Amino acid sequence: MRKQFSVLCVLALFMATVSCKKLDESTNPTGPLTYESAKFADAIPQEYGALIGVTQNANVPGWVTLWFQKPDGTITAMGVNVRDGKISNKTLTIPRR
Repeated sequence: MRKQFSVLCVLALFMATVSCKKLDESTNPTGPLTYESAKFADAIPQEYGALIGVTQNANVPGWVTLWFQKPDGTITAMGVNVRDGKISNKTLTIPRR
């Protein structure tokens, strides 16, 4: 029984190794995303679209990031300080293609 199990493990490891291939870097380009100035200091523009998520970074207490999605799929992230009631002066836009 032990021999069969060992053979099965070696076969599974071999299959996993053979099925892996290196990703082509040219098909997955990466680049720096840019921050833009926020349009308002006291409101979130309607053009950002629907709110789709909220995240909090434990290293920055009081601040949360609101994630919005436009109808074309573009994602916009905006920071809000829920402790002091402030909106970040920068937004991050992630285009979709």
